[in-house]
Amino acid sequence: MELGARLKEARETKQLSIEDVQKITKIQTRYLQAIEKGNFSAMPGNFYVRAFIKEYATAVDLDPDLLIEEHKAELPASSDESSIQYTRVQRSRKDTSSTKSPAIFSFLPTAIVIILIVGTIFAFWYFYQKSQADDTNEPRQTEEDNGGNDEVQLPRDQQENADVGDGEEEQEEAPAEDEEETDVEEEPEPTLTLTDQGNAEQTYEFINTTDQLVVTLNTDNEHWLEIENGKGNVFYNEMFYANQTPYEQDLTGEEQIYLRFGNPTSLDIKINGVTLELPEDIEPSKVQKVWINVQNSAE
Repeated sequence: MELGARLKEARETKQLSIEDVQKITKIQTRYLQAIEKGNFSAMPGNFYVRAFIKEYATAVDLDPDLLIEEHKAELPASSDESSIQYTRVQRSRKDTSSTKSPAIFSFLPTAIVIILIVGTIFAFWYFYQKSQADDTNEPRQTEEDNGGNDEVQLPRDQQENADVGDGEEEQEEAPAEDEEETDVEEEPEPTLTLTDQGNAEQTYEFINTTDQLVVTLNTDNEHWLEIENGKGNVFYNEMFYANQTPYEQDLTGEEQIYLRFGNPTSLDIKINGVTLELPEDIEPSKVQKVWINVQNSAE
């Protein structure tokens, strides 16, 4: 019995329709029908022939690996499987290391502003004291010219100005300290955490610190790609190619994101700029399913 006939027989034994299998596997009906008829040329690529057959077999309680082994002569050769490497994992590590060094210099603008403020206050104080000293020396010089017998006092308005100047200097120093404390405060950064993982399926929690939610995808390969929200609304459901990158999908306001994609190791996914890192032990030949629960903290 051919592979497609075995899958169809197993489906009918479980009293499932093609539409039922489509809901379980998320594979389009036309591809499921092509598998049952043995028309593998209708698949989006040789890589997806084995991936879709495994999904179908799992849905009807057949051993996918054993089924592939028994009918491998019927399947087209796939050269992609032997050459797939964990390029996306390596890229994400490089991205992480490259973003650490600029953080060291993030405090330089703050330090420069503080130095300028302190320098300005010091210069004001220095020249003010110097001008007061010059004004004081003029009456003393007059006293010496008169023989030093008469006592000379500063005019009352100059004495009052000196007292007021000291008070203004103290008031100007206080805002500088407040500004320094304000500049040191940092805004919270978004985080993406893996909370659960199973057979080619992972769940993440994303803490969003902004009012927007944007998914960005980059690749140098080709992938079957599906993007949905938690309510089943479909935003993307077709092949995704390298010439489409970078691709952005605005999902602002969504509380849950669902991604399903093939060739997982060569697809770079970011949520608001935060890289989604898949577990290192994933099987690169399997289609991956990713659920992302969104928690908004910027409210």
